[in-house]
Amino acid sequence: MKTTIKLIVLIIIINQNLYPQVNFEGDFRARWYSDSFSKTLDQRAHENYMNYLSRIRANATIERGTSFFAEVISLSDRRIESNLGGTNLAGTGVMRLGLTRLYADMNRTDLPFFDLARFRIGRQQFPIGKGLSLGESYYFLDKFDGARVDLLYKSVTLSFFGAITGQNLSISGLYPEPGSDQIYAARLGSEVLKQQVMGYFLLHKLRGLFNDSYIIGGGSTSTFLSNDLEYFTEFAYQKFNTAPGLPKKQGIGYMGGISYRFAIGPFRVIKVETRYAAYQGDDASTNSIEQFSPLYPSFFWGEHSGYVNGDIGGNYPNRNRNLEGCRIWYSRFYVTPKIIPNLRIQFQYIKMNEYIDNDAYNSFDDEFSLRIYYIISKRSQLQLRFSKYFPNGTDKDINNDGNISSSEDRISRTRFMLEWQINF
Repeated sequence: MKTTIKLIVLIIIINQNLYPQVNFEGDFRARWYSDSFSKTLDQRAHENYMNYLSRIRANATIERGTSFFAEVISLSDRRIESNLGGTNLAGTGVMRLGLTRLYADMNRTDLPFFDLARFRIGRQQFPIGKGLSLGESYYFLDKFDGARVDLLYKSVTLSFFGAITGQNLSISGLYPEPGSDQIYAARLGSEVLKQQVMGYFLLHKLRGLFNDSYIIGGGSTSTFLSNDLEYFTEFAYQKFNTAPGLPKKQGIGYMGGISYRFAIGPFRVIKVETRYAAYQGDDASTNSIEQFSPLYPSFFWGEHSGYVNGDIGGNYPNRNRNLEGCRIWYSRFYVTPKIIPNLRIQFQYIKMNEYIDNDAYNSFDDEFSLRIYYIISKRSQLQLRFSKYFPNGTDKDINNDGNISSSEDRISRTRFMLEWQINF
């Protein structure tokens, strides 16, 4: 009997050495929306539709210090579908499937001068700070194919990242042609006086002449006075390469936030938070072009107006949209009652304006939202959301053609959303 047990143990050990240990995890979110519109020119009234998001992640430990990661995401989203040429609102047609992570990872602790060195190669993202200049998002599908190096020495971390973000293809799409979009980043972080500080350099190197730009930024995050009082700050400067004889183009972006969490009376948790972010836009009274326009910012403060990606702070200014930049002010307040500890009730408001107002017209909308979260179990959660979107201005004939087009129509919207999220 003892010999049999020893043999079984030996077989298990051998198998563990021969075959990698693979772990799977993921999440699924199903959302039902009901939107009501007012002040519309096309007489739209009500819409019901569904969206889905699913993520499946795999982590395989090949051997000590070497691993493999993969993440597959499927999206059903009206914004994504419209970019692909689809028009369905109900989310019952086009779905997008993409690989957001597909890389090998190796950690070494036996190198001189460093406590740890990490090497990654493959498809991956490289978020910096809170996402002012470069963030992480499941909307950045199939974007960053490259390599990353992290070097750690005591409390100091030095990271390098480089990736191909776009490639010219043949008409058939079967093979690449000369020309690619690239991104390069370096980040230095450390703890100074109990504050987590960082500095970074970011280079957007796009196809064609005079299409590159670089960003220098830095920030800090930590607590002060109390562990429940948190803050963060970040500032960045961007300079564009311009053709000789054209105006110089450069700009700044910054963001900051502060929050306080406490308990009182019948509430187990109360949190008050406010955040602010700004992307500089062009001042028509100057000879230069003021513009802060990183291609891949990403932070999610709200449902519609508060989601920042290329549409707001990123590549749209490069495509002659939102040239006046933007300012985003986000505030929220939530409570968790002692009697129902799995319940969270949250109120939030997002105010958006242009960074500089040259034309006396604000193209952004404000957003108010009431959100109720209920944790059913450790792996399941419900969310009920009520949102109001209302424009900061009236309809305006921007194109000066004598008519208000559908794109110029400023509408108000009321939304109910029910979400069921499952983690596995």
